[in-house]
Amino acid sequence: MSRRRSGLRFGRGRRRGFSNPFAGLIVGPFLVVFGAILLIVGWGWYSKTNEWAAAGGTAIGTVVEMKQYEKTTDNGTSIMYQPVIEFRTETGEVIVYTDPTSTSSPRHQIGDQVEIVYDRNFPTNARENNFLSLHFPDAIVMGMGGFFLLMGLIGGIRSLVLVFVAGGIAAYLLAKKKENEEKDQLQV
Repeated sequence: MSRRRSGLRFGRGRRRGFSNPFAGLIVGPFLVVFGAILLIVGWGWYSKTNEWAAAGGTAIGTVVEMKQYEKTTDNGTSIMYQPVIEFRTETGEVIVYTDPTSTSSPRHQIGDQVEIVYDRNFPTNARENNFLSLHFPDAIVMGMGGFFLLMGLIGGIRSLVLVFVAGGIAAYLLAKKKENEEKDQLQV
């Protein structure tokens, strides 16, 4: 006769996480260091981009074309869009550049006015003045760094707690054993 059991499964099934609960003591510090490095690199890129944008010239550009190309992935083919923007520098030079940031849906229509930040020495080195064009890569690197740092801290702290709990239990059991041995010696 089979009895239906509750959804709780103790001691059966695939275990999630590390197979050794103390592995966080080894892996945790590596994840913390790796995450911290990524955070520092991302922050450096973010700061450098901000400095570049602050030192650069700004202009209002006009979207003159939306370049389209096909991108093929395992999920199929999709059409990607890149705006071609024309703007005039502070010196009056007309620059046409293609924004390197492409999206699966058009962000702009032909004729749209957009704010541009450009390098005064090399005006073809320009970016649209928005988060996606300026800081998206920095944010991805910092986000990954934060994730690895957090996972390392959680794993390391979890393992340290287990070590202290196991140590406390071991110390308690040793104290009880010693106490029982002393009682046995007194009875003899």
